[in-house]
Amino acid sequence: MQGNGAGNGGSDVGAGQKAGLSPIMTVLDRYPFLVLGLLLVGAFASSSAAPLAGLYVVEGLGQAPWKLSLVAIVQVCVTLIVNRTFGRAIDRAVPIKFLLVTSILCFGIGMTLLGLFQIYWVYLGIASVLLGIGSGALSVMYSFGRLFAEQTGRDVVKFNGFLRMQTSLGWMVGPAASLSFYGVYGFAPTYYAIAGLAAIWCVTCLVIVPAAFKTHHPNSLKTGQKVPFNFGLLSACVPVFFIGAANVVFVSAMPLYFSTELGLVASSAGFALTVKCFVEVVVIYFCATLIKRVGERKGMLIAALLGAVFFGLIYHATTLVDVLALAAIDGLYYGIFAGISMTFVQNFAPDQPGVATSYYVSTLFVGGLIGNLLTGVVASAFDFQTTVLMACSFAFVGAVVLAVMRDAKHSAPVTTGS
Repeated sequence: MQGNGAGNGGSDVGAGQKAGLSPIMTVLDRYPFLVLGLLLVGAFASSSAAPLAGLYVVEGLGQAPWKLSLVAIVQVCVTLIVNRTFGRAIDRAVPIKFLLVTSILCFGIGMTLLGLFQIYWVYLGIASVLLGIGSGALSVMYSFGRLFAEQTGRDVVKFNGFLRMQTSLGWMVGPAASLSFYGVYGFAPTYYAIAGLAAIWCVTCLVIVPAAFKTHHPNSLKTGQKVPFNFGLLSACVPVFFIGAANVVFVSAMPLYFSTELGLVASSAGFALTVKCFVEVVVIYFCATLIKRVGERKGMLIAALLGAVFFGLIYHATTLVDVLALAAIDGLYYGIFAGISMTFVQNFAPDQPGVATSYYVSTLFVGGLIGNLLTGVVASAFDFQTTVLMACSFAFVGAVVLAVMRDAKHSAPVTTGS
């Protein structure tokens, strides 16, 4: 049944409630790819901006590399505050559309400012704040997807996996497209183009997201109520942090590790990422079946152990054939992780999807930031091969935490005969 078990994250939405959907929700229920398309457009737009920051500060503005760190610190702090604030707002029944449009507009204005005023202090003091607010859109869209799946009686694990798949697809195309565009036209036209993508994203949101769409959970936070302490939710974020950081460490080190220390051709990293992304998307698609058999925590444990095995094996790789073969394991472990990690965290606070999703996105964000910093430090002190061992240790720690922690109340495996 769609309304029960781990596959739905404890959703209590039944056929009667589904029958009372608004006209717009009825259309979305019939064509759910519209919801997924909204996230795909957003992932493409936001990922297009990601690889330009360092180039813009150092080459476009002529600033020292350390000044990029100041921009990153401001943007990270704003993003964490916004994720927390928006998560609480969602659970206090603030309409999703208002929060999402606010984030997208800030992102678009930030991109426009970077094109108009190529001044470092404008970037640091204004644009980085706006872009930090814009980063909150990802958490809001994930919350929207979860609530949509529940309100239309869908399998939450599978739909969350589809949401993560759109993010992966957006990141497969966005960075390469923006860098290619920059190579031909320069910074200002590229930022204007991304602002144009933000405008398309905003219009799509205005058309697709119902104006009154909000949480349906009766136990959601009331206005003025404090968020109760949830140890289970915080503990669920710990393995997500370590597994996510392990992936970022390896991806950051991979190009130079392959080319300078393994002596492979420069394009080897690109080939490996292509194999990984292909396997990852396929695994995400079938991930819900695994979770219905073993549950979210055990699925996460499998992902962490596979990750540790992959990093241990890639440490000993010597040829391009080794790298490409192991890239399939890389895609397998990360596909499982991407497909179920959001549901895993959300199920520790099923009545507060906004707060839970904000914790999840913020954890990935912090894990990525720390992973990038540690990669540079360790590679400078030792070599890039040592960073692979660090990634392996991160994945192993994540596996240990998952092995000793308890399942969420809503994450029991679903039996096929029920």
